[in-house]
Amino acid sequence: MRGCRGFTLIELSVVLFILGLVFWLAAPRLAAVGEPGRGSVFRELAAGSEEAFDLALFEKREARLILDPAAGTYRFQVAGGAKYASSPKPLGSRLAITGIRIENEDRPLDTVTEIRYLPGGKVPAARIFFRDSGPEGGPTEWTLRINPFDGSVDVLEGTVVKDA
Repeated sequence: MRGCRGFTLIELSVVLFILGLVFWLAAPRLAAVGEPGRGSVFRELAAGSEEAFDLALFEKREARLILDPAAGTYRFQVAGGAKYASSPKPLGSRLAITGIRIENEDRPLDTVTEIRYLPGGKVPAARIFFRDSGPEGGPTEWTLRINPFDGSVDVLEGTVVKDA
């Protein structure tokens, strides 16, 4: 019976402690696996803005970027076109809208805001301000500037209210 030895309580305790430590370190990274990152949200907003501008310019259809800061979502919608409707996309738990400015007028963050791409390619000058509470060592501020001439989106670091 002496040769049939199992694990001691100390060995099991050490193994459980090491597993617990590994899970404790890996859990925050694993929690963020399914949600979008800042770069992917900004790329989708930029691509959607340019597509909405093209739709408004070439097909003469009104398109809208609908931002819901309270819910942390955004979506693009084309007036009268179920084909172009999209479901709300989440910003993720780390990214939050801290301000919206359209034509130099600040919009309240407790209501849904629409940025309209009018037929003929008319887009208001708009800025969307974000805070990213990512793991890079503290919150960072970002500004998305929608160009009224071509619908392109510039990603600027910091809260850029006016151009220099």
